Amino acid sequence: KNNVNNKLSLIYDYGVFKAKSKKANILDNLNRNVFAFKLGNNYQLWKKNKTNKSITEDYKFSPIVINEGIRWDSNIQSGIFLYSDGSSQKAISFSSGPQITLGAFKGKFLDYSEINLNGIYVLKDGESPFEFDDINKNFRLNIELKQQLLGPIVLSYGTSYDFDKDLFSKPLYRVDIKRRSYSVGAFYNINNESIGINFNIYNFDYAGFTNKFKSK
Repeated sequence: KNNVNNKLSLIYDYGVFKAKSKKANILDNLNRNVFAFKLGNNYQLWKKNKTNKSITEDYKFSPIVINEGIRWDSNIQSGIFLYSDGSSQKAISFSSGPQITLGAFKGKFLDYSEINLNGIYVLKDGESPFEFDDINKNFRLNIELKQQLLGPIVLSYGTSYDFDKDLFSKPLYRVDIKRRSYSVGAFYNINNESIGINFNIYNFDYAGFTNKFKSK
């Protein structure tokens, strides 16, 4: 409404984890309960007028019409993490920053670019017994870049600058092949030396009707 989108999420998560202890080089096996809250807001600062209001045969690489423009995203997140050994961590975070999207992602070469900058400030009490999910309380700036290279191939790069440590984190690299109905990708996170693949199928919940067209 009035160029503002709001989203509220209430989350409960339960799991049994066997992972590296934060305090020793051993594996802990613990239950974890999480109660979380997230309130998101984004405001459209500038938006390029769309040539298409709905998807057409020109969109071979995207299931939606790309909204070119500049928006400002803000989020408040709060969570309580309870572990079966009696430990807990509680935190509330505030994040804000711009997202810039340029290009309609219809052309075959460099027709889509996205830049996300997000400053994060965290208030925290307690700590996790695990190393992998201990909440980072340092003030930092998250940076994410996405760029179409050729056709359906999109390269992504992500890193974070820690103001307390005056240090950039090791980056995350990602390559995706994007089509209108699906995407396939792979990533490598140098920070935790993890690697993986992603596969998405789009528009299962689409119930509208559009003019028929053939894929090229």
